[in-house]
Amino acid sequence: MKKKVLRIATTDIGPHTEKLTSAILSFVEDRFEIEKTFAYNADYVFHSCLGYDVLKYSGIRIFITEENVTPHFAISDYAMAFDQLTFGDRYLWLPLIRLYHEAYTVLTAPRPSVDEIFRNKTDFCAYVMSNTTDSAEERTRIFDLLSAYKPVNSGGRWRNNVGGRVTDKLAFQSKHKFVIAFENCSHPGYLTEKFAEAAAANAVPIYWGDPTIGKLFNTKAFINCHDFQTLEEAVDQVMRIDQDDNLYRQMLAEPWFPGGVEPECLRDKTFADFLSNIFDQDPKSAFRRNRGRWGLKQERILYRMHKHPMSHSIRRLRARWLKLYHRIIPLHEYQGSTKKKDDAKK
Repeated sequence: MKKKVLRIATTDIGPHTEKLTSAILSFVEDRFEIEKTFAYNADYVFHSCLGYDVLKYSGIRIFITEENVTPHFAISDYAMAFDQLTFGDRYLWLPLIRLYHEAYTVLTAPRPSVDEIFRNKTDFCAYVMSNTTDSAEERTRIFDLLSAYKPVNSGGRWRNNVGGRVTDKLAFQSKHKFVIAFENCSHPGYLTEKFAEAAAANAVPIYWGDPTIGKLFNTKAFINCHDFQTLEEAVDQVMRIDQDDNLYRQMLAEPWFPGGVEPECLRDKTFADFLSNIFDQDPKSAFRRNRGRWGLKQERILYRMHKHPMSHSIRRLRARWLKLYHRIIPLHEYQGSTKKKDDAKK
């Protein structure tokens, strides 16, 4: 049977998110033939949060993101993002962890033997962080708290103490008993690749970010900072495990998922079915955004705000002036005076 051809464009997306688009489409590459295009009349357009050029596109719009940004459903027909929302067939929770296929595969595979992992652990704790701009202060504090106990090897740009940025993150982290896996903010559902990359190194992740992570992953296999009242209490637990080889080895023996079973919400089929529901429909039936008069009007306003801010500001000022003017001169009086002028001309 011949596969349906999907003409797909991307916009408002950075180079990294462009790669994630390919990772998303890999869920359905066995069901459809993907044809990339730059045309504004593409059947489908994947877009993110880096602008409003998506408003130029007439096709079905699908929002994706690698940042903690809530979708705008007046613009997008569908969305795949971090918020834990329910919105019919228009939305699906897609944690970034799920698009790092190589690291995520480690979570679903049987764990190596404890002895094999333990033999390779020569250092205490690793941290690879490069950006602290607009970032949660917890990311700095965990480093300081753990460093007061033992040196933490920092392999990113931030506070690098290993002679330069590491080129092989997995190899670097694999030597360490623990790996700090802190998101840049804490928000329910905001789960990125950091946990999976720490797990791929067969280290014990010290995690902070998504407070609901304990519903998905086995908390006996990692340090979930959200299970403690303070970061200081979490660090105390790290110290206890570090000083007790039996406790540490017990954690290495635990599966990443409770009972070793991958949750349905993270399975390939979940994402493939969501996308297939969009692509299998007749394009005219797949639209979900408001394309009526007021829906289009709102889109034009958003586009002017982004592309023509001066013109938008003038329009706003004119509207405010008219509103103030008609408070001073009621509209019916203004209309009456205009009528008198018209009669006089006649």
